[in-house]
Amino acid sequence: MAPHIVLITGCSAGIGLAIASRLALDRDQRYIVIATVISMSEKAELVAAVGDALDKTVFIQALDVTDDENISYVVNNVVNTYGRIDVLINNAGLIVVGIPELIPREKIDQIFSVNAIGTIRVTQAVLPHMKEKKAGKIVAVSSGLGRQGRPYYDFYCATKFAIEGFFESLAAGVRPFNIRVCLVEPGRVGTGLDDDVCESVNDLLGDEEIDEMDRRHLAKLQRSFSVSKMSSADEIAEAIEERCLEQEKPVLRHLLKDELVRETMARDLSDLTGERASLRNQPPVERRAAAARHGDPSTASSSSYNGAFQRHHTHDLYR
Repeated sequence: MAPHIVLITGCSAGIGLAIASRLALDRDQRYIVIATVISMSEKAELVAAVGDALDKTVFIQALDVTDDENISYVVNNVVNTYGRIDVLINNAGLIVVGIPELIPREKIDQIFSVNAIGTIRVTQAVLPHMKEKKAGKIVAVSSGLGRQGRPYYDFYCATKFAIEGFFESLAAGVRPFNIRVCLVEPGRVGTGLDDDVCESVNDLLGDEEIDEMDRRHLAKLQRSFSVSKMSSADEIAEAIEERCLEQEKPVLRHLLKDELVRETMARDLSDLTGERASLRNQPPVERRAAAARHGDPSTASSSSYNGAFQRHHTHDLYR
């Protein structure tokens, strides 16, 4: 069988690096990976991770997802070289945490340009090729914070809510073309982005001009960092491969969160495809059994759904 051609954005570090190196080093060489970084000056960690697989099963290209011409060049180059793109993994992203009214316009523009518009533009560039082939998979690395907001993550949440809406709408529309869309929703992941969040909160707490009410809430957020569970980038990469790439017909949502919250949301949330969200590390048969135990989400009462969330502090919901 010919290897799958996989285009991945944001591979210089974190989840993107983890999934690119995992697929590139696949024992059976089932994948040809085009791993993109914002600039070739950012490729050192990826080069070290893939080792001898470089220029064999993984090829590195520069891609700035905010640059339409760059997007077109990379996508067309991959199609001209390999004849197709089998899998697109939208991973490029950044995070902004802070007091919402103090976030400058340029920061807001930047996070929306990368997380939302950039992700959508790359997908738009790939879609015609997948539709022509009547096959493909599109994976978007979203977040648990694309399902429920969290104070001081306002703009990050807004971008993730945006791509959740886009890809949920897209998923049903591209099914007739044999294209599957996957939204991967991790909780807290131990990457450089998480380090940036901790640093931002620490900086805010050192600002004597912020309101005392904000200071108390930020201090509570800071304390939550030391107790909240955190996944590794490798764990998320493994979940993406097993839940999205290795399944012939993966479902839309893949919730990678605390067990109780995952089961509650999988029970109560469905999407336009009519499917329930996939629970992490739960094979399809077990997932269907769990869904049967919980009943049809279309008949779930809103009071029980809301109550499940009210029993847990926001910081405990998305880890």
